[in-house]
Amino acid sequence: MFENTSIAIMYAVTPCHAGSGSALGVVDLPIQRERHTNWPMIQASGVKGAFRANFDRFKNKIADKEQIKDFETLTESVFGTSSDGGYAGSLSISDAKILAFPMRSNVSPFVWITCPAVLKRLEKDLSVANFNSIEFDSSKFSVSDDKAISLGKSELKGNILLEDYEVQVADTKIEEFSKISSFFKDAERLLLVSDDVFNYGVSNCTQIMAQIRIDSKTGTTQDGSLRYQEELPSDTIMYTVIHWGDSKNSVEDKLKAETIKKFITEEVIANHIQIAGDETCGRGVFQLAWNHSSREGK
Repeated sequence: MFENTSIAIMYAVTPCHAGSGSALGVVDLPIQRERHTNWPMIQASGVKGAFRANFDRFKNKIADKEQIKDFETLTESVFGTSSDGGYAGSLSISDAKILAFPMRSNVSPFVWITCPAVLKRLEKDLSVANFNSIEFDSSKFSVSDDKAISLGKSELKGNILLEDYEVQVADTKIEEFSKISSFFKDAERLLLVSDDVFNYGVSNCTQIMAQIRIDSKTGTTQDGSLRYQEELPSDTIMYTVIHWGDSKNSVEDKLKAETIKKFITEEVIANHIQIAGDETCGRGVFQLAWNHSSREGK
């Protein structure tokens, strides 16, 4: 199943609200979070739904669409259908997981932070996804609560404020990071911080937006419409793991996994995708960078 796999690095061009429903706290509409870590995430069903919607909208980008039998039902062939006599989709998509989080800072408009627990998770995902050419030891990444290690292209030094939390950048290099630096290529000012500091950032430093509804008759705010919505900020970096398979429709119309992967990663959803709510407000636009596994050691 995991022979043909890709990892899509997702860079948030605009803020994103993948909602978890209403809440009784200060924030009326919180974002989705993992139960055990409280880290932001986007559930796999939402990621897959976004891929399906974007594919259906832009599938005319496919160069050889004239050669595809029943092009109008191509979306169903790739993503499956729940109608009578339906069949499953050809690809398996994971939750979108956090990779690096932007934090306001005193040394630049913002820096990105990641932590050992995030890198340990990435190590496991790379192993499961058959990325045999990328082997790194997450145990080499360790840092105390009041320290940080500069990992990005732009080297950071001295004491740095992350919102109202201060860390001191240690004069330490982690050569192991070069093996996975391609996954963080857009995070030029990247700091490795402790798990606790990272948890502070992703738990308390998201974006809160006030929203209202206008009464069309009066042109003023509708009573009781004020609500506060949580959003992942722009420049958040996430990733999702995708396993590719052959389509599961009739034998004569079956599409091979490599063909489906080419359609999606090179033609239809090669560069950008819109995920989650408030599309008409410009929310949820992500830039994509695709990484494909080798078949060695399968």
